[in-house]
Amino acid sequence: MVRVGVIGCGTISHAHLRSYAKAPQAHVVAVADTRLHAAAEHARQFGATPFTDYGAMLDGADLDAVSICTPPPSHREIAERAAARGLHMLCEKPLAMSVDEGEAMVAAAKRANVVLMTAFCNRFYTPIAKAKEWLDAGKLGPLHHLRLRFAGVELMAGTWLADPAQGGGILWESGQHYVDLFRYLVGEMKEIYAKGGTLAQDIPGADTVAFMAESVDGVVGAMEGSWSSPHSEKRVEIYGEKGAIVIDFLSGLSRFSLDHVTERVETDLDGHDRFYLEIRHFLDCAAGKVTPLVTGEDGVEAMRLIAAARQSIETGLPVTVVSPE
Repeated sequence: MVRVGVIGCGTISHAHLRSYAKAPQAHVVAVADTRLHAAAEHARQFGATPFTDYGAMLDGADLDAVSICTPPPSHREIAERAAARGLHMLCEKPLAMSVDEGEAMVAAAKRANVVLMTAFCNRFYTPIAKAKEWLDAGKLGPLHHLRLRFAGVELMAGTWLADPAQGGGILWESGQHYVDLFRYLVGEMKEIYAKGGTLAQDIPGADTVAFMAESVDGVVGAMEGSWSSPHSEKRVEIYGEKGAIVIDFLSGLSRFSLDHVTERVETDLDGHDRFYLEIRHFLDCAAGKVTPLVTGEDGVEAMRLIAAARQSIETGLPVTVVSPE
């Protein structure tokens, strides 16, 4: 059994807690939140001990691992303290407020010889995993183009998600999913060109962003995200010389096509819960059974790419982002 604590009892913590509760190898020992009522309610639901101070939880609970589900400004401090106690960590994205902070978290985990996973849950969605297998096997032939659009109406006013000072705004908070999927599926990015702004909501951060990108192998990407789109869409499309993959998260339907022959894959959303698959993988990593599919370094690289996208928005120019050796 992996004894787990969850730090932060906001919305995303529910995905972590219900996934741990489903996993036979996990035992939720403790939860922490500065709001006593939130910690107490989550503790009641999942049979854990509540804390209002995460430090007291780290000191007082018998833990093997933690999920960090707080807003980004607290991630570095929590990760460094958890690593110092020898705890494996699954940290929600954005990993931190800056590349430097993220690198400090990675270094702390390495010093302590513990796992630090960035919570890029979309890598674990079953059709994305199948797409990765196809692409690694070269089934689509030379790749040409990736299209990604994650859009809908999500009213963010009054939440930390809207505030860049708290790690919010769609560019920093959500855009990291887009660039991570680009990297994961088609390879490292060479150049990025971005536009975005606050187009519809009265919030301090951007609610809409669009990227054009090119991989080091010449694959072109178009990625869009919006919290203010009346038409909801969550799709990833990859096109190559021999075929195409189209993944629709909202309908649960995916198409894998080769030489004009299409395999339609209907995904049971309950049976392919990407949060549960992510948590199960993290538990296996904490138990030393597998190596992480997504790392702290992946979180740092996503922040580096989004920082470049921010520079592009500010200058109106494309930015070269070839990953360092």
